[in-house]
Amino acid sequence: MTAPTTSAAPPPAFRAASGHHYHSARLAAADRLTIAADHSAGLAAECAIKAILLDYLGSRLNDKQRPYNGDLELSSHPNPPGGKWRKQDRKEYLHEHLPDLWGQLTTILDRRRARETGVLFLRLIGHNPFHDWDVSGRYGDGTAISDADLDRHLRAAYDLLAAHEQARVLGTGALA
Repeated sequence: MTAPTTSAAPPPAFRAASGHHYHSARLAAADRLTIAADHSAGLAAECAIKAILLDYLGSRLNDKQRPYNGDLELSSHPNPPGGKWRKQDRKEYLHEHLPDLWGQLTTILDRRRARETGVLFLRLIGHNPFHDWDVSGRYGDGTAISDADLDRHLRAAYDLLAAHEQARVLGTGALA
């Protein structure tokens, strides 16, 4: 008789995944594989943001191991007087993909009044370098991705990783 197996996936390791995707992006960029490099840079940034949200800004994993933040759910905020209840799209509180994920990060920081952040981190997230990035870019022919776009995406992914790592190593729980 064999032991029963479970089909449950292990919890996501966003910090480790971010580093892996970033390293893959750098290797692909060095070989002029623009589509793969830009896609991996975006995934690196997504994973770094999710790690930051989970480790420092109060996000949690739901029962399907998907990150979310209750502060973004409408049910956690009272309706304005006379306001109508509306069904909330899960994309508004589940942490999924860029560029929307960047907006969730800034919204959560705004609501928390940036208690856990320093000036450098606020400057980093002040402008979304992935505003024109889409996960479906991997299906393109690469002509829509300029060298400047790729450089900007790689730099932002690195900066997010560095911010998380600095907070982790210093043990302050604050994003400098």
